[in-house]
Amino acid sequence: MTASAIIIGMVILYVLATAFLGLYTKKFSKSSDKYMTGGKAFGPFIIGVLMMSEFIGTGSTIGTAQTAFSQGISASWNLITLAFAFALFAYTLAKKFHERGEYTISGAISKTYGNGARTITSVIMIYALSVVNVSMYAGGAATLSGIIHVPHAMAAIVVGVVTVVYVTLGGMFAVAYTNLIHAFFKYLGLILAVSFGLTAAGGFSGLSLQLKPAMFDWTGISWPTIIAWTIANIGSIFSTQYIIQAVCSTNDDAKAKKASIYAGLFVIPVGIMAALIGMTASILFPNIVSSEAFPMLTTLMNPFLAGLVISGLIAAVFGTVAASTIGAAALLLKDFYTPLFNKEGSDKKSLRFSRVATIVMGLLPIPFAIFTPEILNTIFFARALRTTIAVIVVLMFYFPRFSSGIGAALGMIFAVITTTFWFLAGNPFGIDNIYIAAVAPLIVMGIDHFWRKNKTVVHEEGSNENNGHQYKVQ
Repeated sequence: MTASAIIIGMVILYVLATAFLGLYTKKFSKSSDKYMTGGKAFGPFIIGVLMMSEFIGTGSTIGTAQTAFSQGISASWNLITLAFAFALFAYTLAKKFHERGEYTISGAISKTYGNGARTITSVIMIYALSVVNVSMYAGGAATLSGIIHVPHAMAAIVVGVVTVVYVTLGGMFAVAYTNLIHAFFKYLGLILAVSFGLTAAGGFSGLSLQLKPAMFDWTGISWPTIIAWTIANIGSIFSTQYIIQAVCSTNDDAKAKKASIYAGLFVIPVGIMAALIGMTASILFPNIVSSEAFPMLTTLMNPFLAGLVISGLIAAVFGTVAASTIGAAALLLKDFYTPLFNKEGSDKKSLRFSRVATIVMGLLPIPFAIFTPEILNTIFFARALRTTIAVIVVLMFYFPRFSSGIGAALGMIFAVITTTFWFLAGNPFGIDNIYIAAVAPLIVMGIDHFWRKNKTVVHEEGSNENNGHQYKVQ
């Protein structure tokens, strides 16, 4: 049996096992609430794994290795800053979201800024989650096509269809329990790959001898980029739909906080290992395209070990796509289908729509995956979009009287349009689109705040003058 046949067989076995688990969890998802939140049946460890699902996808494995191929160890800040963001979330917003009792980010925002802001938030989040899935399918396609010579388009379709099948069947139960398996294989694949890569490169001493000193500079990626990544990661954690969904899947505030801390601890080793993989690949395969840094390392392995690593890479894609897809489906259900087409609140209709929405949101990004740019940049563009919502979230909880619902809605619309154009323009003047996403809503909401304040002052002065006039007449 050839090496390729062994690897393909192991990947197929992994895919079938994942699909079977999704089929098994269907019996636990008999209502729309259990489909979307699991009926609060999960402990903090499982929720911690679920919360980190997106963040140890291809953006954190293949994407970090791709950046480290040329930038070195500093690429690991991609996830180190994420751990900081999870810790910050644990001690600031986890309890607040849990107390608010809404499992959609848009629903939580609507309690302060109204239904207009709710709709805009939902659209932005669905857009951001779709961008995440585009990058995930691109990463999965790069893995399959580079290792087992499956055409890029076919690989993207396979990854998308399999994920949609098991998420559609089991909902949050499927996402939670399959993500436990995915997390195990992700870690196993990273450990095997980094161990083999370091051995082939001559260990850490071999790295230090063969790589430029700049590759070991922890700030080599530049401080502006590290700061931008920090802002983007805080923004994505504070506002991502399935982070809120996961928090609401715990029984109490303490477990929500503990789950957030677990998630932060889980992601740090991933960033460091992925960066080391990219650095070793730059020695072993100096002439390859940087996006192939991680996958190419498996070509030197025993086929059974390579099969485990490739399964881990596929797991990274599945975990992120599953979480993003169930999050987008929840928004479509709560913010569009229920108020427009299910006013009577039929749970049977809600459950049926949840599964249809999961299928649509899982398959929609596949055609765009062929044209996606550099994986890590695309990941951070999606996080930038969510940074805009995070700004609204912080104001909602800590400065609720700043601006109005109209100001919040217009601020988000302005921010998303400008951030998207800034990203497509290649970040002009060296200003990262993440900064645009963070500042733009504040500008619009600030204008709204001072306009309303001045209007109130004028109204009060007019009222005083009228009252004085009436008094004199009397």
